[in-house]
Amino acid sequence: MLFVAAVTIVTTIPVNSLLTPADIATANAPESIVSRLPPQELGEISGGADIPISRDDYSVTSLRQQLLAQSAGRPTQFVNNSTAPIQWPFAAGVPMSDQFGPRVLCDTCGVTMHRGVDFLPGRGAPIQIIADGVVRYIEESDDGLGVHVIIDHQIDGQLVSSVYCHMEFGSVAVSQGETVKVGQLVGTVGDTGFAFGPHLHFEIRLNGTENVDPVAWLNEHAG
Repeated sequence: MLFVAAVTIVTTIPVNSLLTPADIATANAPESIVSRLPPQELGEISGGADIPISRDDYSVTSLRQQLLAQSAGRPTQFVNNSTAPIQWPFAAGVPMSDQFGPRVLCDTCGVTMHRGVDFLPGRGAPIQIIADGVVRYIEESDDGLGVHVIIDHQIDGQLVSSVYCHMEFGSVAVSQGETVKVGQLVGTVGDTGFAFGPHLHFEIRLNGTENVDPVAWLNEHAG
């Protein structure tokens, strides 16, 4: 009977009554959910100055430099004065082939009139405008003169039109109605239209319509 009584007393005593006040306070304290961390600091990233920044290589190159690189080692047939108000359609001398006048293209073609001169600096060579003027006409075509531009100039009180033909598609660097300057890029040499290979067919038209020998005209007027 004494054993039963003892067990009954022990099992009915609250657990808290067996703890000290300090133990109870510790047991009832709320748990810390977020651990205490040291303040965030911005540290120095080492090695950053040693990492090179990669950029695409580029350079500014004049039309003359581009042309010399394009046609290096090829014989030239004129000298261009890059400071003159009237210039050749290339910033430096390049070879020429078919001249102004009658010619026979093939055995069955008969005689045709070549209304300009053909320059042979190579595909993609930059073509420059011969004098200040206004762009009158642009055509992106694979027929006839191909991709070509007509620019009107006032020279010695006369309307003179320069015509740049067979240029590459997408290379025209001017717009219709634009006022342009001597030496400005007009496009690049191609073989669009009726052409047997890449070249610039270049014409000079007096009063906008009358074709004259462009080499003779340039020799007389270009600086």
